[in-house]
Amino acid sequence: EGSLGGKARGLAFMNSMILKHRLYDKHANVRIMIPRSVVIATDYFDDFIRLNGLKYIISQEFSDEEILSEFVSSTVPARLQQELKAYIQTVRTPLAVRSSSKLEDSHYQPFAGIYSTYMIPYVDNGDQMLRLLLKAVKSVYASVYFATSRAYLSSSQNLISEEKMAVIIQEVCGTEQDGLFFPTFSGVARSINYYPIGDEKAEEGIVNLALGLGKYIVDGGMTLRFSPYHPNQVLQTSEMEIALKETQTRFYALDLRNAGHDFSIDDGFNLLKLHVKEAEKDGALNYIASTYDPYDQIIRDGLYPGGRKVITFANILQHDVFPLPRILQLALKYGEQEMRRPVEIEFAATMSREQDKSGTFYLLQIRPIVDTKEMLDEDLTAI
Repeated sequence: EGSLGGKARGLAFMNSMILKHRLYDKHANVRIMIPRSVVIATDYFDDFIRLNGLKYIISQEFSDEEILSEFVSSTVPARLQQELKAYIQTVRTPLAVRSSSKLEDSHYQPFAGIYSTYMIPYVDNGDQMLRLLLKAVKSVYASVYFATSRAYLSSSQNLISEEKMAVIIQEVCGTEQDGLFFPTFSGVARSINYYPIGDEKAEEGIVNLALGLGKYIVDGGMTLRFSPYHPNQVLQTSEMEIALKETQTRFYALDLRNAGHDFSIDDGFNLLKLHVKEAEKDGALNYIASTYDPYDQIIRDGLYPGGRKVITFANILQHDVFPLPRILQLALKYGEQEMRRPVEIEFAATMSREQDKSGTFYLLQIRPIVDTKEMLDEDLTAI
C-alpha cells in the first residue's frame, strides 16, 4: 500500500517505455533493462515512525548524527523484516538502497540528490545481509530529517511533516574486481543541450559519461561530454593538450570488504575514490581508454603497454564497439515523447571483459528537467 514515490514511479515509467518500444532487444549483443528492483512503499515509513515514536524529531533540533543513530537503533516493522528476508534469498549482487520520496521528481521543483543513497556489498550470511539492508533502509529514512533536507524543504515551501519516503532496493550494476565493484561506465543524458557547439542542436541533447559509479558525476567530477547525434565530435578529445588535462583521472567503486559497521551520514562511506589505472588490471578499460604515447606525442585509441591511459571512450563513440549513442538517442526521444517535456536519464552499463563486444545497458532513473522561465527585474549594478 502507499505511494511508490517519485523515483520508483520513474522506474515503472521507464519499464513500460522499454516494453512499449521494444528497446530491450533492439541491438544485437546488448540487453537494455532496468536493474532488478523492489520498492518499499511509503506506508512502511509511516509505520516505522509511529512504531518507534519518532514524530518528536520533526519538531526539535537534532544534529544529523543524532538523528541517524536514533533511526538506526529503531525497529523496522516485523512484516517488512519478513518480506526483506525472503527478498535477499534471491539476491547475489551488491544492493543500492535509494530514496524515493513523495516530492522527488516533481515536475515543478528539482529534488535530485537531496536524500541519501546507500550501497551495501553482498555477503553470504543471510542474517548479516538482512542486518546491513535494514541499516541502509533506516539510514535513507533518516535522511528525510537531515539539516540539508529540512532547509531544502522549507525553501521550496513544503512541510517536512508531509514528506513521506518510499525506498527502492536495486541490484547494483557492475562487475567485481579485487574486492571492488563498479560498472564499466555510468552517465547522465539530458534531452536538451543548453550549450550546443559546432553543428549540434539544442534538442539533440547532451550526455556526461564516466568510468565507474555515477557518484563521480553527481559530485561534479571531470566527465566526458558529447552529443549522442555527434559522437565523433568530442571537444575534450579534439586536441592532445585538452585531452590530457580535461579527462577523467579518478573513479568511484564500491568497497566489497566494508561490511557496513560504520554507517554514517555520508552515504559514500564505503565507496573508494581510486586512480583510473586501478581499473586497468582486468580489462575494465578495454573499450573506453586510449593510450598517450609520450615519444610520438600522440594519443592512440585503445590500450597499449606503457603510457598514460586517457578515458576517451573512443572505441565506443568513434569505433562503435557498443551502440551507446544510438541507445541514448532512442531513450531520450521516447522519454521526452512519453513525458511530454525535456527529461534527464541516469544510466550505467557493464561490458563483457571478453573481447566479444557484448554488454548490458541499465536505465536507472528518469526525471523531468525543471525548466523555469522567470523574469528578473533586479538592477545588477546596485548589487
